[in-house]
Amino acid sequence: MFPYVDSIDNFQLTHSFAPILNFSIGILLIKCYPSLKLWSTARSDTTVILGSAFGLCSATTAMHQIGLLEKPLTPPLYSIIAPNLGLCIVRTILGMIFIYATRQIVKTVVLRVTCSIYGLDWKNPESKRLAKVEMPYYYLTYFAIGFNISFTCPLFFRAIGINRDYSYTE
Repeated sequence: MFPYVDSIDNFQLTHSFAPILNFSIGILLIKCYPSLKLWSTARSDTTVILGSAFGLCSATTAMHQIGLLEKPLTPPLYSIIAPNLGLCIVRTILGMIFIYATRQIVKTVVLRVTCSIYGLDWKNPESKRLAKVEMPYYYLTYFAIGFNISFTCPLFFRAIGINRDYSYTE
């Protein structure tokens, strides 16, 4: 695996179709998950992990494509001073609000759309346990969260002037 890491990393960052490939590989891996006789959280947990990871990978590619993965010209500041600590707290609070909103919106939309496609009642808790609903429900939700954590939030922080120069390359 280790001899191929540089090649995979280069492909991940430089090819414009890498986000689509990431998304598709995640779906393929979820489809390969063994079927279960009884419902278990293992399938949804695996789907959450894959969705988050592939969302993050897609965001990294997007960040590189728009030129934000370059190292800043100035060295990083390692001392913790009050303004930086305050901005850290503001970024944390705003990021948590943004991620919570993403989670709620995407979960609601995906659940309702998926249930309507299959003719199921989205209010019925048993509908969420069906693989055909559970997989897109968790995968798309956590793909969006992983993408927003690594792409949208840093861009938002940059737009309002509370970003860290080294946040992309640490």
